[in-house]
Amino acid sequence: MKKSLLFVSIILILSLMVVGCGDSGATEEVTTEEPAGEVEVLTAEETEFNERGHKAVIEITRENEEIIAVNYNEVYEDGGSKKEDEDYNANMEAGSGIAFVDAVAELEEALIAAQDPEAVDVVSGATSSHGKFVELAKEALQ
Repeated sequence: MKKSLLFVSIILILSLMVVGCGDSGATEEVTTEEPAGEVEVLTAEETEFNERGHKAVIEITRENEEIIAVNYNEVYEDGGSKKEDEDYNANMEAGSGIAFVDAVAELEEALIAAQDPEAVDVVSGATSSHGKFVELAKEALQ
């Protein structure tokens, strides 16, 4: 009985040594991806509709403090918006040389590139929209 207990103990110890010291064949996977950043959506809007029945609104999306998307518009009290108003865009383009939707696209792209509202240049034909855009972008980013 003592011999068989001793024999089993020795076999068990040797087995543990072989398993513990052996190469498991597993390799550690190394990733170089950065962890997903913090995404935040910042908004600002004028407090009241103006005498023409619209107000400016902006939505800025940032990831790790970097502006990655901007959506600026001027919305009507009835729910429509200048970006969607084909007549307004046609009239603005005829009068100033650029449609509202195109001017706003330039402002949005400029803010993404510059990362600073103060560095966004005026778009010819959209001076008042530029002023509202910069003001609301600064407010949203505070």
